[in-house]
Amino acid sequence: MYLLTKPFSFLMRPVLFIGIILLVAHPSFGETNENIPHVKLNPMGISSSVECGKCHKDIYAGWKHCLHAQSVENPIFQTAFLQAHFKVGEAAREICLTCHAPIAYLNGDFKLAKPVTREGINCDYCHTISMRNPENPYSRYHHEFGLMKQGSLKNVKSPVHETRFNPLYKKSGICAGCHEFESPSGMKIIETFSEWQKSPYPAKGVHCQNCHMRKVTGKPVAEEIMKTAGKEISSHDISAGHALSLRKKSLALNIIDVSINRQKVVVTVEIKNQGSGHKIPTGLPTKKIILQVAIKSGNGEVAHIQQKVYQKLIADREGKVVGNLVDLMLEKNLKILSDNRIRPKETRREQFTFFVPEIAGKRVTAEVYFSHTPEVIQPSRIHIKMNEVTKLLEK
Repeated sequence: MYLLTKPFSFLMRPVLFIGIILLVAHPSFGETNENIPHVKLNPMGISSSVECGKCHKDIYAGWKHCLHAQSVENPIFQTAFLQAHFKVGEAAREICLTCHAPIAYLNGDFKLAKPVTREGINCDYCHTISMRNPENPYSRYHHEFGLMKQGSLKNVKSPVHETRFNPLYKKSGICAGCHEFESPSGMKIIETFSEWQKSPYPAKGVHCQNCHMRKVTGKPVAEEIMKTAGKEISSHDISAGHALSLRKKSLALNIIDVSINRQKVVVTVEIKNQGSGHKIPTGLPTKKIILQVAIKSGNGEVAHIQQKVYQKLIADREGKVVGNLVDLMLEKNLKILSDNRIRPKETRREQFTFFVPEIAGKRVTAEVYFSHTPEVIQPSRIHIKMNEVTKLLEK
């Protein structure tokens, strides 16, 4: 924040990865206790995450509240899914459930009737992936279902199932299946993975997991089941742009100069994508970043305000901006109108000019906002008067 009293000048960081395998026993771990809970794993297909959570309590606790776990049940998806189904019928299931309920393709539950299907991106869906299958738009991974669980740890064992180290779990490619989406005409709508590919981070060996599955305090297996030496696990809440900690880490914002010439105030602001491995904002084109610069009085009242919006704008065949999520995902004749989002490690310098009659005591503030306005179904009260009678009160 700058105090304006006289002329002066100041110079002045989509899905499919769960990195700790089920019921692991590492050489540094202690002996397994006898009180192993009864775990009902499906020997031929997908197991419920509830079963995984019986032993991996800390990991399960992080996962069950994350967007992966809520990919079917969250109201934003459900609203969009209903709109898509209304627009294109049953074809909406193929388009939407591919990422939001991929288990439906594996167990044939396209009506989402089974609880395990409604778990969204669950533990077993990720930990049975053996390799990517990018050529198939509806089944983007090869799975080995049953009692073999794969992950990012080497030399581990389990008293309940088999384990296998797979280097794929350490790389961004495992996220690409859902965090990259093309419209029916082949235009990239979501391109988070390819944005990362074009960034400086692949050369540095920095992958999605480094940020979105950061190390947190916890135990891979509950203490009463197995004693372990480590005190950290990979976070399974898969924090993304909705996490305040990541948003603060991703962007740097500074007022680098304020020049005043009589009533003319020119404010120069730098905004930098300092910590995100993809563009800011990424994902759905309906998301935007808003840089807001204001002149305020001493009591905080806004006297003058200007904004700069960073967003990927997509237009229809007539050149009209498409702002509806369902239209963005389903329309065939779309084109990118503009894209001024901030690339990884990119710094933008923006200037804002104000005419301020009374400068004394005024302050300059610069703020940046993540903005998204999804449609959500919510209860709406219907309250209609059906009749009314009156009667005069007399003694």
